[in-house]
Amino acid sequence: MKKKLKLIILLTTIISLCFSGGCANNSVESIVENNNTVSPNDSKSNEKTDIELEIWGWFSFGETLKNFQLEHKNIKVTEKLFSFSQCEEEYMRALASGKGPDIFVFDSSFFGQYTVNNVLQDLLEEPFSADKYKDDFLGWNSGFSIDGDQLLSITFSTAPYVTIYRADIMEENGFPSDPDEFGNFIKNPENILKIANTLQEKNQYIFQYPTDLTDIARSTLGYFDNDLNFVEYDDFFIKSLDISRAAYRNELILNKNFWSEEGKQAILDDSLVMLFTGSYTIGTLARYAPEQAGKWRVAKAPLGMKSWASDTRLSINRQSKHQEAAWRLVEYILTHQSGYGAGSDVVSGYIPIHSYVESLEQLQPYLGNQQICPLLRETATNMFQYKLTPMDSKALSIYRSAIWSFPNSNLSSEDIVKNIKKEVENELIEEKNALLR
Repeated sequence: MKKKLKLIILLTTIISLCFSGGCANNSVESIVENNNTVSPNDSKSNEKTDIELEIWGWFSFGETLKNFQLEHKNIKVTEKLFSFSQCEEEYMRALASGKGPDIFVFDSSFFGQYTVNNVLQDLLEEPFSADKYKDDFLGWNSGFSIDGDQLLSITFSTAPYVTIYRADIMEENGFPSDPDEFGNFIKNPENILKIANTLQEKNQYIFQYPTDLTDIARSTLGYFDNDLNFVEYDDFFIKSLDISRAAYRNELILNKNFWSEEGKQAILDDSLVMLFTGSYTIGTLARYAPEQAGKWRVAKAPLGMKSWASDTRLSINRQSKHQEAAWRLVEYILTHQSGYGAGSDVVSGYIPIHSYVESLEQLQPYLGNQQICPLLRETATNMFQYKLTPMDSKALSIYRSAIWSFPNSNLSSEDIVKNIKKEVENELIEEKNALLR
């Protein structure tokens, strides 16, 4: 955490100096060639040059970039890929040094840090004029700056929370196994606990941690409103707290993380047989346990919640020399997705392709040939993608600490919620005031 705070302070300080003192924009090399590369009014250059764009992320856009370059002969695109865990720190370091790429690929989990300090280009400005796409993308409001005046990113793909479960084990124990029936069954808190109690007798678990359900409930609302006040949690959150407390006290929680080696082994051992998680987990599950193909299914999130797990978004570096060309590439990537959307376990941010029949009817062999696209898209179009802020990660840490400590407390769930709100507001008051200045 200290390392991260130092990076944020470094980023803020150096970037402020760059923009006030005329720091050199040397992040992208341009190569002199022929005409038709950028217009005479390009914001960064009046020379007739070919353009080399660089895009950073943790996965490749592959064929999309090849096709773009075939249509834009004078633009060369290179990718630099990091592991997902490296991205946030590498981005901060690059922006602070003035050597960043033209385009960043962000995950919603760390995009909030970049909604301040004018490090990203406002896509509402000319010549971008991205407001024409306002009704064409999911999560539009979540891409704005902290003050709500600048559009800093647009959603490429988004992932709702879902329930991934072993249909064979549900059926063996007398529970519904059909995805629609199962989704309706776990709307009832008592049924969730009934499943957990029944399976625990066989050393099988549906909860990884006490925060499994509260994370989903929290994500229906987010952390802060437009005035940076901590949001009031609702009935979903109270119900989730009640279930978590009962699960903890009855030893129904495995205490192993799916994303760890222990979690992977728990999947292989049939001890972790349900996941309350983002839909992006499906691909990893299939890699963990290919021999379990046909046994897993996907249903709605518990309690009937429609909740946002994460998304991937694109932004343009404000220090880029070739912002207009970068926008052409961003626009192309966002709108030239295949009929299958951004992937089989996430939902394309670009709404016009949501009705493609090929995508809607796509079968998932690993999930017993289940058609999950209609479920994911219905959830994604109805969930709330809240605006992200630099305070979110700290609020998350405070909230999770409270959830971990509350099962042994005599406080009611309502009082726990009040305490979380009070603690977040007290801890972050100085940061909030600084952001509002």
